[in-house]
Amino acid sequence: MSKGKMAVLIVCALLAVSISAASAQSEGQTSTSIIVQNLSTSLANIVVVFYPTTGAPESGSSGVEDLAGESSTTFDQRYSSGDPGQDPFRGSAVLYSDQPVASVVQEMRSGGSAGVNSYETYNGPGVSETVIAPLILRGISSAGKVWNTFVVIQNTSDSSTDVTVTFAPTIKGNADTVNLTIPGYGSEYLMQKDQTALGAEFFGSALVESTTAGHELGVVVNSANTDGSALIAYPTFTVGSTEVSLPGAMKNVASMGDNYFTSLTIVNMGGSGDPDPTVQIEYQPKTGTVTGPYTVTVSTATTIDQRYDTYITSDSFFGAVVLTSTNSTPIAAILNTRGDAPGGAAKFASTYSGFASGVQTAYVPYLLKYINSAGYSWSTSILLQNLDPASGDLEVDVLYREDPSKGTNTYTSHQTIATFDWVDLRYDTNLAQATFYGGAKIVSTNGRPFGAVVLVRGSGFTGDALSSYLGIAPPSSP
Repeated sequence: MSKGKMAVLIVCALLAVSISAASAQSEGQTSTSIIVQNLSTSLANIVVVFYPTTGAPESGSSGVEDLAGESSTTFDQRYSSGDPGQDPFRGSAVLYSDQPVASVVQEMRSGGSAGVNSYETYNGPGVSETVIAPLILRGISSAGKVWNTFVVIQNTSDSSTDVTVTFAPTIKGNADTVNLTIPGYGSEYLMQKDQTALGAEFFGSALVESTTAGHELGVVVNSANTDGSALIAYPTFTVGSTEVSLPGAMKNVASMGDNYFTSLTIVNMGGSGDPDPTVQIEYQPKTGTVTGPYTVTVSTATTIDQRYDTYITSDSFFGAVVLTSTNSTPIAAILNTRGDAPGGAAKFASTYSGFASGVQTAYVPYLLKYINSAGYSWSTSILLQNLDPASGDLEVDVLYREDPSKGTNTYTSHQTIATFDWVDLRYDTNLAQATFYGGAKIVSTNGRPFGAVVLVRGSGFTGDALSSYLGIAPPSSP
C-alpha cells in the first residue's frame, strides 16, 4: 500500500509524543518504544514516520509492519523495528494505519549519576489548539530528590505554527511567557531546568496555545529528578468535565517490601467567568475504611495526599475515587503513585489522569507476566473501576492475546467488579502460561461502563521500574 493511500485511509491520525533514541540529558539518556494494538479483526498495515524537531523526516525513518487482527507489536527506537533514522534522535512520530489502532509509549532512562534505570509509560495525548499542562516543576525538592519537568510540543499540522506558552505559578515561582514557531510536524522541547525566568523554584502550570488558526498541538510533560533515578510523564488536558473517576488510590499499601501511596491533584478547568469548582470527593474502598464524601473548593489546583486525608480512617487503603463538580465548573484530575523503600526514600513513581466517562470496551496494548528484561522481572496489573455501581456489578471479559512475535495463544478471564478491583497477571489462573507478553481487549458483558488503568512493575533490580497508562477506548463511529 502506498503512503499516499494510507494517508487517505488513516484512522489513528496523529500520535503526539516525545520520541527519543538515546537522547542525551544530564540525568542520563532516554529511549522510547511505541507499542501498537490493532483494534480490528482484519490485518492492519502500519507505518510510523519519525520527525526530528525540524519536522523534515529523515530518509528511511519509517517503521512498517503488517499486524494481525487484535494483536500488539512494538516499534523500539533503539532497534531496527523502530529505528528513527538518526542516533541520537529527538523528535516526534506520526502513526498511519488502514485499520483503527491504539498505542502507548514506553520511556526508559539510563546512565544517570544514580546508576539505575527509570521507566514510564503514557498514552498519546489529545490534540487541540489549546492544551493545559497542570503540573510544571523547576528545582522542586521532594523525598530527597530534585525534580524538573520538560514540555514537548508537537505541531500536528504540515505547515509552521506559532505557539505561545504561558507559565503561571500555583505554589511558588515566577510567571513567564515563551513564544515559539514550530515547523510542520516538528516539535519543541522546553527544558524547565534551563528556564531561569521561572525562578530558582517553580511549582505551577502551563497554558499552551496555537495562535495559528486551525493548527492543533499535542503536548507531553515529563518530569525527572537530577540523578536520573525516577521518571514521570504528567498528563495534559484539552477539556475538563464535571465528573472524574480514578482507580488505584492508595494509602500505605505494602508490596514486595515497599510502601505505596498516592496523591490526588484536582485542576480547575473553568473559564475566566466561571466560579471556582466545589468538588465532592468520594472514596470507594476495596480494602480499608473511609468516611465522607466531603467537598473542597479548587482555586487553581489542589493536591490531597491519601496518607494524610482524615476521611480515610484505616491505616491502609486501596480503592478508587470519584470527583464531582457540584457547581458545574469543569475539572481535571491526576493521580500520582509513589513507592518508597524501607526508610522512606522515594523509589517508584508514576502518574495518570482520570476518566471523564466510562466505556464498554477498552484496549490495553502492553501487558506482561514474568518477562525478564534489563535485569528486571516485569509484570502488570489491570485496575478496573465500575462507573455505574448503583445499577449493579460490572461483568467484564479480559481477552488476552499474545504478541505475534512470541506466539498465538489467547485466553479469556471473566471478572465481577462491585466498585473497584484489579487483575494481577501473575495470579490470574485464566492466563495459563508461565510468561506472557501481549495485549488484551476488555469488554463489559452486561453493558456497565468502566475505566481501566494498567500498572507496569519491574522487580528484582533497583531503579524506578513503575509505569502506568490508561485503557484506550475504541474509535467513535463517524
